[in-house]
Amino acid sequence: MTSRKRFKGIIFDKDGTLFDFQSTWSPMMVNLLNVLCRGDRECSRQKGYLLGFDFDKELYLPESAFIAGTPKQFVEQLLAQFKGWSEVELIRLLNEITEATKQVEVVSLEPFLTKLQKAGYALGVATNDSEEDARRQLGEKGILKYFDFLAGFNSGYGSKPDPDMLLAFCQQSRIHPAETVMVGDSKSDLVAGKRAGMFTVAVLSGVAKSEDLAQHANLIIQDIGELWDALGGECIFLLDG
Repeated sequence: MTSRKRFKGIIFDKDGTLFDFQSTWSPMMVNLLNVLCRGDRECSRQKGYLLGFDFDKELYLPESAFIAGTPKQFVEQLLAQFKGWSEVELIRLLNEITEATKQVEVVSLEPFLTKLQKAGYALGVATNDSEEDARRQLGEKGILKYFDFLAGFNSGYGSKPDPDMLLAFCQQSRIHPAETVMVGDSKSDLVAGKRAGMFTVAVLSGVAKSEDLAQHANLIIQDIGELWDALGGECIFLLDG
């Protein structure tokens, strides 16, 4: 039996989903390691590896805490590796380098989001980054206006893979989780979506591979550029019921 199901909301992860993860954040990590290691390349290699980053290839490894963790968790890792730095100093340095980092869009986001908004979707962002950084980054790209909801790890809803920020989006938008699509590039995104009772779409514009995400995804696409066609356009998706 085939039934038509109308999705009313889409909630996106940010890094690796809206923004290309490696292209955006690899230069940031290179800069960070260069400062912390005072230009010592061997130190950058060793510390980078311990942080889940290949310094020579300038690529994150799938196990890196920076991918799906919160800034607080990443700072804790930095403290363990760089004993001569205080937490306050590391937070200040990380903020300075992060604010100078230019986000690389996976697709041209303004027309992409305009199309979804005009089709009637409520749109949200749930990120394990801070809400302040997320607002700044989306604002710099001129796309903050498209989102009805934005939450970070410090917004009061916890962090993924807990589902609370996703459920808050549904509550604010007055839509049921089953009418909502969660789009993300990491296991924590998809697990959060499943726990919330949402339809989960994995994108491969982050670091994880399809085999890493398949268990938790209802659908896997290359990137959000394929989302419109994958969801059948005007909010309609065919499901076996």
